[in-house]
Amino acid sequence: MTMRATRNSASPRRIQWISFVLLIYGICLNTHIRAADKPNILWISCEDTGQQLGCYGDAYSRTPYLDAFSKRSQRFLNCWSNAPVCAPARTTIITGLFPPSFGAQHMRSEVSLPAFAKTLPEQLHEAGYYCSNNSKEDYNFRKRSGMWDDSSQKAHWRNRPKNKPFFSVFNLQITHESQIRKRPYKPAHPTDSVPIPPYHPDTPDVRIDWAQYYDRITEMDSQFQRILDQLEDDGLTESTVVFFFGDHGSGMPRSKRWLYESGLRVPMLVHVPSKFLSIVGANYQADFGSPRLVSFLDLTPTVLHLAGATRPPYLHGESFFADDSRAHSTLVGFRDRMDERVDCSRAIRDHRYLYIRNFFPYRPQGAYLAYMFQTPTTKDWYRAYIEGRLDKVQSKFWEIKDVEELYDLSVDPYQVNNLADNPAHEAQRKELANSLKQWMLGHEDTGCVPEDWLLQNKADSMKSAIEFAWQSGDIIDSIERPEAMMASPNPMERYWGLIALHSQLLQKRRTVIPASVTSSSVDRETVIAIAALEILAKFGSPEQASKANDGLVQIAIGDKSTWGARLLALNAIEADTLNPSTQKSLQEIPEARRKAWAQDLPSRYAEYLPRLIGQLSNPKSRENNE
Repeated sequence: MTMRATRNSASPRRIQWISFVLLIYGICLNTHIRAADKPNILWISCEDTGQQLGCYGDAYSRTPYLDAFSKRSQRFLNCWSNAPVCAPARTTIITGLFPPSFGAQHMRSEVSLPAFAKTLPEQLHEAGYYCSNNSKEDYNFRKRSGMWDDSSQKAHWRNRPKNKPFFSVFNLQITHESQIRKRPYKPAHPTDSVPIPPYHPDTPDVRIDWAQYYDRITEMDSQFQRILDQLEDDGLTESTVVFFFGDHGSGMPRSKRWLYESGLRVPMLVHVPSKFLSIVGANYQADFGSPRLVSFLDLTPTVLHLAGATRPPYLHGESFFADDSRAHSTLVGFRDRMDERVDCSRAIRDHRYLYIRNFFPYRPQGAYLAYMFQTPTTKDWYRAYIEGRLDKVQSKFWEIKDVEELYDLSVDPYQVNNLADNPAHEAQRKELANSLKQWMLGHEDTGCVPEDWLLQNKADSMKSAIEFAWQSGDIIDSIERPEAMMASPNPMERYWGLIALHSQLLQKRRTVIPASVTSSSVDRETVIAIAALEILAKFGSPEQASKANDGLVQIAIGDKSTWGARLLALNAIEADTLNPSTQKSLQEIPEARRKAWAQDLPSRYAEYLPRLIGQLSNPKSRENNE
């Protein structure tokens, strides 16, 4: 019997159509289920805040909301921001990359992100997340279009499409350095019991600034809770992983900008709701202070882990909750140009010791930086140094740096007792120094290349630069080796030979300037000529010094100089060594011309040369700022 097709029979075309619809429905349903299973992720960060919180054992601090949050969160006791200042720290956070590996280490620079790299929000977009940022970015790279769904003061998870998981960032600015130096000011925290670190002088202004910092932390604590209340109001508390952290240490001098624990060690609290505990496993425990070493390099891998997204192999960190076999044995930190002041230092710590390598030991920690000197503590501290009212520990900030610093964190929480020359700790010094050097070589750290050469793409080998920079610190006790480096055909080696020679002269390990420095002062590479002129200006005869200063000024204001060469030249000049006519010539440079020197660079670079010109053309400005 032959069956005839009827009107209601399913034709092949109809079967294909129904199958297609069911497939799409299944995909949508599966996607919805997966989206529902993904945790929302909320970051609440705050500016310039170290571990001065009640939940971190600070009895003076008043942080009731964060203390309560800590009870249901894991508290990381040893979290480093990698950089002790905002822009490079935030660059670390959002890329998961060590910024010196791609030239993004200098404060408020702007370089290209490596073509292979994607920022955290870009990767979360691919995992189906809505990404919002409220609102500070401050990245040291050119932001790509579409990186955030919304990055503004109105950005909020509430603006996301329905049923879409979110990654939302809120940055609380009340604790910023600019907010802890108001005058007149009467602190709510009692100044008579405020804790003062031993490296600061105990003066009324210092006490007011520290108490004011704690006042701002208490205000921030309330702001933090308001965001959690919004999460609760929206019924999202049990579906959202919440992070709280400071972006680096406090805004007080020798905290922010410096590679001590006071600048790098930050609070890191993470709350994982019970429904997501299977993701983090045994390495998460609520109401627990974890001693695991973690850093901002680990934030991107951690969030990707929580989101179930693939971890790119190029990332430099690990998830906070990775197996113990992948936990860090050390953390790294970096300090480079801070606003207008050139510098380069690196740090590494393990569970007990902190090692710092200073590549420009002749540049003091307290080199004049206009923004830092707006803080009353900075002015008071410097004034006390000039007047001879400080002890050895308090004076160190204003004097030349040691090439190497080593601190036993178990007995020296403020890092004031340098053990680098102590034979009893030689093994620890060597081990950490070698680990740091290998990290720098393995990540092709660009910090040992002058910024001018980076901007002009003139650096051939980062690894050679690191070797020469390291060598310059190792040969300070040798009279012959700096001169041998200065005679090299390799410009990078010549440059670091001059840096070693400069340190020798400043530390009085030699008293005679070799004739080769005069030859170097006319080197075809301007950066090398500047390094030689700086030596002649500081240690030469009056005639040599005057001529060298004139040479530095001509590089700084000449029509053909690059931005980076001008910056180096201005850093090399000491205001009190300039003659009145040179100061006048600097004063007469129009503001428009000063800013035009950075016209070929992003706007983030524009303010630094005018600041230096202003300081040098008016040497009393520092005194007035005090």
